[in-house]
Amino acid sequence: MYHVYICDDENEILLQLKNRIHTELEALDIQAEYVLIQDSRELMERIGKETIDLLFLDIDMPYYSGMEIAKYISEKTPQTVLAFVTSHDALVYKTFAYKPFAFIRKSCMDEDLKEFSSRIAKELEHEKRDLVLSKGTQIYRIKIHDIIYLESEGNYINIVTANDTFRFRETMTSMEKELEPRGFIRCHKGYLANARYITRYSGNSLEIMGTDDRKQELPVGRSYEKDVKRKLIASLR
Repeated sequence: MYHVYICDDENEILLQLKNRIHTELEALDIQAEYVLIQDSRELMERIGKETIDLLFLDIDMPYYSGMEIAKYISEKTPQTVLAFVTSHDALVYKTFAYKPFAFIRKSCMDEDLKEFSSRIAKELEHEKRDLVLSKGTQIYRIKIHDIIYLESEGNYINIVTANDTFRFRETMTSMEKELEPRGFIRCHKGYLANARYITRYSGNSLEIMGTDDRKQELPVGRSYEKDVKRKLIASLR
């Protein structure tokens, strides 16, 4: 069961979106619970306190704009799949920094939701996947979207999340193969970063921010610079 939140200050649009999104997800056999919110302040209060798997967010709203909310989500719950909703097509280009999964234009709602539904099932499946690793007789399941970065240390890998660090006897090459399709970027021979948590790229370093708002820099190896830039641009798209 997925938790789908829809935030728009126009009640008519809110109900229209809910009905059409429900139709599209039901056709994909995706079971969801829906939360409809008209006041952007209420949504800001709920972020980080409630599970939001998928958020449809109006860009132009009173109190907090969609982009202000998207910035907050990127820091607090980057695992949330974000779809911007707008009646102003020109605003689409200003939202790339927040890495939205989709844009739903109110003037082309049916067309855009069809395109959205063709991709969303795979995206939600990826978000729910766990990384499964063993240590001795124990098996660990780590939610992929909780992983901020991986660091190699000798013959071991440290997997860093907001709340824990897990240590396994693995190679960075094997972890890269497993996680690169899930949005991780190899930035250095000793580091693999989750693109969701990257807030700045300066050429020789990446700034990452965890869910606890603490910033940290990871080195970017000279041989990785072009690949990092290419993958970061791809992740924005």
